[in-house]
Order: sequence, then structure tokens, then C-alpha cells
Amino acid sequence: MGSTIDDAIAALLVEAVTPIALEIALAVQKEIQGRLDEADRLRHRQVERAEYEVELARQRYMHVAPTNRLVADSLEADWNAKLRALGEARDEYERQRAADRLAVDDEARRRVLALATDFPAVWRDPKTPDRERKRMLALLIEDVTLTKQQQITVAVRFRAGATTSLTLPRPLTAQQLRATNPDVRKQIDALLAEYRA
Repeated sequence: MGSTIDDAIAALLVEAVTPIALEIALAVQKEIQGRLDEADRLRHRQVERAEYEVELARQRYMHVAPTNRLVADSLEADWNAKLRALGEARDEYERQRAADRLAVDDEARRRVLALATDFPAVWRDPKTPDRERKRMLALLIEDVTLTKQQQITVAVRFRAGATTSLTLPRPLTAQQLRATNPDVRKQIDALLAEYRA
């Protein structure tokens, strides 16, 4: 039973993925860009927080009495530490921002769209291992619901939100698989009737 359903879902995917693939690819790109933008905002807030802490440390240092050298030395060391932390935060921000731009460049977009349009060829390629097919399924399908009645109804919900369903005949039981074909039994009965006569 599993093999028939797997084959049916695979066939359904190969047929359905072309219109859905572009939609999914664009949705994935949009999601990636959204996450990169959110990470960029969070890193920028870290830089702003470091700038704020540097300013606080500077004000503390400037307000200390010059005669109190021990406190001034401690506040100056704190200010310098905050300045180093600010420099590191800015460097990290710029490095990650450059890496994020590379992650969503035009070449990456082109490769995602090419993969989306080449899905049937990749799926049918005998060199594609089953584990990779499973990964492709996991990226495309949100869930599959099987309803077993007179026939099996397979409802597939894709990650992009599209749904589709198909109906399959129920698989034969073990007894039905091993049973002799009724035509063969009729032929045997006819031969037995002739043999007795």
C-alpha cells in the first residue's frame, strides 16, 4: 500500500510542482530575505546599544572629580572597554551585512528558480537518491492526509498553501493477492468436468 501511495504522491508532485514551484521558490526567497532583514535590525540594535553604553561611560568619566584618580582610572578603563565592544559590534554588523547580501544575490535567486523549474527532471533522475527525494518532499509538502473508505483519498497540503487531492483504489489484501484468478478457476473446473466424463 505504501508504495502505491508514494508513487501516486510522487506523480502528483511532478505534475503539480511546476506551477507551485515558482510560488514556493519566491515564498522561500521572501522568507529568507525577511529573516535576513530581521537579523540585520537586531544586529543594528546591538550597535546602537553599544553606542549608548559608550556614551554613558564617557559621561561618567567626564563627571568624576579630577582629584579622585582611583575612580577616574576605573571609569576610564570601563569607557575603553565599551569603546572596544562598540568597535567589535560595528565590525560584526558590517561583516554579517556583507555576508547577507551574498546570501541573497542574483545568482542565488537564479539557482533557486532554476531548481524550481528543473524539479521534474531532478525527481525522475535515477541518480537522485531516495533520501534526497525525501528532503525535496519535506521542503514542498506541509502534510498528507489519507482517508480509507471504499477507496483511498489522499489530500496533500503544500507549504505554499495550495492543496490537492487524489483518489486511489484500495490495495488488495494478502488473500486477494494470492488467490487464483477466477478465469483460471473456471478453466480448471471445465477441465475437471471433461476429465471425469
